[in-house]
Amino acid sequence: MFEKPVVMIDFETSGMTPEQGGRVTEVAALRIVGGEIVDRYVSLINCRVRIPYFITELTGITQSMVDHAPPVSEVMPELVEFIGSDALAAHNASFDEKFLLAESDRLGLWPAYDGVICSVKLSRRVFPGLNSYSLGPLASSLGIRFKGSAHRAEADAEVASKLMLRIAAELGERYGFNGIDPRLLQDVNKLTAAKVPAFLKKQSAGPLAEVIPSVSAKAGKSIATNKTAALQRYRHYKGGIYELVCEATQESDLSTVIVYRSHDGSVWTRPKAVFFETLEINGVKVQRFTPIAE
Repeated sequence: MFEKPVVMIDFETSGMTPEQGGRVTEVAALRIVGGEIVDRYVSLINCRVRIPYFITELTGITQSMVDHAPPVSEVMPELVEFIGSDALAAHNASFDEKFLLAESDRLGLWPAYDGVICSVKLSRRVFPGLNSYSLGPLASSLGIRFKGSAHRAEADAEVASKLMLRIAAELGERYGFNGIDPRLLQDVNKLTAAKVPAFLKKQSAGPLAEVIPSVSAKAGKSIATNKTAALQRYRHYKGGIYELVCEATQESDLSTVIVYRSHDGSVWTRPKAVFFETLEINGVKVQRFTPIAE
């Protein structure tokens, strides 16, 4: 689902900002590869700081827990190494990145992550109109459940990771992406919600080579076809064999479509997302079109 790894991070802290004396008390970093969480780094952190009562009430993290936790001088180097050069993500990323950089700076560390994705901003753009974008209510509205306690680093990072995977799946379904590059999501974060659909439609179409007019025998609509596209044969879930001709832009609405040809030579078009969708037939999930290995 993701073309490159993404590390979802969540800090629990003793205060709202490093500038006001807040320090990290717990961290969870979960690495997403493809469509699943494959690795994680989780630890309480001892910064030799007093834990306010309201923080204990909110998170359940007590003074005793952090006093007996590994020191920040041990945790932060391990965390920075775990993140490496992968893309970083967080729910309200400015908060977590601020603490990551502040604690790293104290120890002379240089995080090398490849950009930041904010799942709050992303959710506002992909799922506009929801009542709340706080992690708990947002997850509930999308049917994502907490397995642990909210406001603990690992539970929050786990839900935020599932949210990112849900967003990637949604974009794949809507726009026909076979895989999501984390940098695409970073670009979406920078756009206003109104500009996102046109941007994603353009990105999903990809660069077109020289185009020539063609006519779909099935739909009777004028399309632009890519002469340089390689041919690929697919088996339809009902058994028919079809040949992928190209991706194209349908002039009527500038949507991305797949042009394919049946064994009798007739030409068909379908929206790209439909061509690659998964169906449930008699309780079994199957791809509508499955590529045939030559």
